[in-house]
Amino acid sequence: MFRNNEITVEAALRDLRSSNPAVREEAASALGSVGPEDRERAIVALRAALRDDIGAVRYAAALSLGDLKDSGALSLLYDQLEDGDPMARQAAVIALGAIGDKAAFEPLVNAYRSGPADVRFQAITSLAELDAPRAFNVLIEALADPDREVRCAAAGALGDHGDVRARDALVPLLDDNHLSCRFEAAYALARLGDARAIPRLMELTSDGDYRLLAWQGLTMLRAREARDLALSVMRRFFKPEAERVHAAALLAALGEESGRAFLAKRLGRRKLEIRHLVIYVLGDVGDEWALSVLRGLRAKTTDEDMCACVDEAMGRALGQK
Repeated sequence: MFRNNEITVEAALRDLRSSNPAVREEAASALGSVGPEDRERAIVALRAALRDDIGAVRYAAALSLGDLKDSGALSLLYDQLEDGDPMARQAAVIALGAIGDKAAFEPLVNAYRSGPADVRFQAITSLAELDAPRAFNVLIEALADPDREVRCAAAGALGDHGDVRARDALVPLLDDNHLSCRFEAAYALARLGDARAIPRLMELTSDGDYRLLAWQGLTMLRAREARDLALSVMRRFFKPEAERVHAAALLAALGEESGRAFLAKRLGRRKLEIRHLVIYVLGDVGDEWALSVLRGLRAKTTDEDMCACVDEAMGRALGQK
C-alpha cells in the first residue's frame, strides 16, 4: 500500500495503462510513494512509463524513480537527458541526483556542460547533492554560466557546501546584473564567513523578497557595520515583526543588551510563529547567552514541536563553535 493510503498500488498500476495522459501522469506520480513491499512492482511499471508518448508522464515517472532511489534505472535516465520535452529532461537530472548513485556523476557533468539552461540548472543542483566536494570545480565553473538560474544554483550550493575556497570566486557575483544572483552570492559568502558580503547584504535588507535572509547573513557575520540600521529597524513599530526580530538578533550577536532584551520579551508572545522565529534566530546568534536561553527553554518545554525547534536551533548554535 501507499504510505499516504490515498490510492492502492493496483489502481495506480492499472491507471498507467489508461488512454488518458492525465490519469497516467497522476498514477506515475503516485507510485513514487509506495511502501517497501510494493517497491519492485512500482519500479518495473515506472521504468516502462519512461517510454510513454507524453512528456508529462515521463516527467512524473522519472521523479518517482528518483524518490524510490532506483539505481537500476540509471541508463534509462541517461537516455532521458536527451528527451525532447524540457520537463522530462529536467526530471531525469533531478532523479539522477536523488538516486544518489555516484556512477551518475560524470553523466551529470556532461549534462551540465552540453545541455540547455534548464538541464544545466538541475545538473548543478544534482551534482552538489550527489557529491559536493567532487563537484567543487564544476560549481565554480557554473558561477560564470550565461544563465542566471544556473549562477544562482551554483552560488547557493557553494554556500551550502561550506568550502571557504569558494570565497574569491563568489565575490564577482556580488555585482551581477541580476538581483537574485547578487543575493545568492552575498548569502553564500555570509555562510562562508566572508565580510565582503556585508555591504550587499545591507542593501538587501530593503528588498521585500530578501530582507530576512539578508539580516540572517549579517547576523552570521556579526556585522557591526549594520548596528545602527538594526537599531533603527528594531525600534520601528510599523516594521514587520519578523524583520524586527532579525534585526534584534544581529544586535544580540554583537552582545548588545537591547537586542537580547527584545528577543527575550518576544519569547513570551502568544503568537507561536513569533516564538518559533525567536528560537530560530537564537541559533544564528549562537553565543553562550543564546545557548543559555535555549537550554532553559528545552528544560521546561514539553511540547514536541517546540522541543524540535529548540533542538534545531541549539544544533546550529553549537555548530558555530
